This record gives sequence, C-alpha cells and structure tokens, in this order.
Amino acid sequence: MKHKFKVLMFSSVLALYACDRKNDTSEHSSASKNPTIQFNADHMMKHLEQFQDIAQQHGGNRAVGTEGGKASANYILEQAQKSGFTVKTYAFQNREKTVGQNIIVEIPGQSEDKIVLMGAHYDSVKSGPGINDNASGVAVLIELMNQIHQNKIQPKHTLHLAFWDSEEVGIAGSQDYVKNLKSEQLKKIKAYINLDMVGTKNPDILIADGDHSSVDEMEKMLKERGMKEADYKTLTDGLRGLPTHAGDLALENHLKDFFKQKNLKIKEDLSILTASDTAPFLGKVPVSSIILFKEEMKGNELYFAPCYHQACDTIDLVDPKSLKLAGEALNDLLGHIE
Repeated sequence: MKHKFKVLMFSSVLALYACDRKNDTSEHSSASKNPTIQFNADHMMKHLEQFQDIAQQHGGNRAVGTEGGKASANYILEQAQKSGFTVKTYAFQNREKTVGQNIIVEIPGQSEDKIVLMGAHYDSVKSGPGINDNASGVAVLIELMNQIHQNKIQPKHTLHLAFWDSEEVGIAGSQDYVKNLKSEQLKKIKAYINLDMVGTKNPDILIADGDHSSVDEMEKMLKERGMKEADYKTLTDGLRGLPTHAGDLALENHLKDFFKQKNLKIKEDLSILTASDTAPFLGKVPVSSIILFKEEMKGNELYFAPCYHQACDTIDLVDPKSLKLAGEALNDLLGHIE
C-alpha cells in the first residue's frame, strides 16, 4: 500500500469514522456459483519465502527498478509460465523515470466477453522487503492460478491476474495499464478486485466503502464533537467526490456477507480506494479490495499493520491463516459476480 497516514486531525478522523463493528454470524444471501478453489497456506508461505530470499539477496528490498524488483518479476513469470496460461508483460516509466513492468496472466473462462481483473502489486518500498505489503497479495494470486491449472478448473468468467509494479511510487503500474485500455476492453471488465497486505496476523477487515455512506457518519461525528463545518468540508467534499460505479456496492455487500460469517471486525473506508491500485479504476469498472490490517501507532504516525514500510516487514509477521482467509474471500466474491 502506497502511504502511511500522519496522525493529524483528519487522519485520526479517518480511523474514528470508519464503521467499526463486530458482526454476528449470518448466511449468504445466495450461494457461490464459481467452482470452489482450495487455497493451500503452505504453498503461499513458500512463495513468501522466495520473495524474502530475493530481498535478502538484493539489498533488503524489492523496489521498482532494483535488482530485487526485477528478480521478483522473474519469479512471478516463472510461476505463470509453468501454468501454461497466456502471460503478457507491459513496461512503463514512473514519475521518477524508473522503468517498471506489469505482468498479466490470462485464464480463459466459460465467458470470453466477461473478464474479472484481480491485482496485487509486487514491488516493495526501498526501506524493506515488503512481505506483507505486498508479496502476500501476490502469493494469493499465484496460488489461485496454480490451483486452477492443477485442477483443470474453468472459471465462470475469464480471469486476468495483474501483478502490478511501482504501486509504491505513484501507483504507476496500474495507472499505465488503465490509461492504455481501449473503451471496448474496459467494457469487458466486470470487476476489479485488489489484494493488498493480506498476511496480517489477527486482522481486522478493511472494506472499500462502495456507496460512500461512511462519509455521512464521519460528518455526523465531527459535528457532534463540535468541529466547525469549514474545518472539515474540504475533506468530506473530496471523499464524496471520488468517482463511483453502479457495481461497487454489490461487491462491498458480498464481501461483508462473507466476513460476517467469520465474525470478524469490519471497517468501511474510502481512503483505501485512493491509496492502492484501485485508484485508476474508480468510476470506470466496479471495484473492491481485500485488505487485512491491524492499525498500529508509532510516534506521530498511524500504520496499517505492524512493520508497515519497514525492514521488519518479513515473513515472521505473516499468518498463513490470513492468506487462506483472503483466498477464500476472493473465491467467494468471484462466485457472486454476474
């Protein structure tokens, strides 16, 4: 994920206004129609071991344009090529004039005209190996790809797995990809689902607020706390002004239903839509994200998870159960996309 929040007035507000609640177990409104995919936590952890080894061998990170970043791309390419699926690469240049590379794996489904795009950025910050942020999301997508290949599963929709580069520098990879899509290609995309930081231990669930309802709750809270409208109007207007798509809310509700069954704490939030690779897709296709986080205060900064953007973001902090949970949530969501 791209940035850490400074704990100034508004960043504290972002943490406070989110719809934070413990949910009772409930049944899904409809059964999943997608073939069930069994996510193997041991397999995903082995991928993380590989990414950690890559970072250790290349200066402690896997940042865009570095040898560690290139080695990470090569590892993903090796895994994808073993699957036999179509693999495409796209080079681009970010704002620092560094060359990055997106990797897209195309998995044919029962429908060629309906595509579900899923993405996870594989670059880290320069200050650490980025195992939770975001080798974890990459590992889930690789496991999805391998399970489909090994079990000869044909998904309901054609699946495109996107491994983005340079998310940590300007969200550049996904922006370049969207910028170069033709209108007819965009129309085929029925949803974009982002996976970021899905290895967090004892996580809370951060869900993209598809209908912006959390802004009203935020505004109400600020008024109750005696804050003048002039002091928060720019913030709330900006959040309300984020582009939306008619399909966003359905994705949000399906994810809520899934995590309610797990009796996990859920937070609805808008800021995450602009802080990762969902940003370029806003308003263009239905978007959602799967993020498992655990907020932590360090000094005057609020971090999404322990060791966020630090050298200690290593495999030791990753919970295999969280990886499996993220995979199951992804598979469940795929089954509800029409």
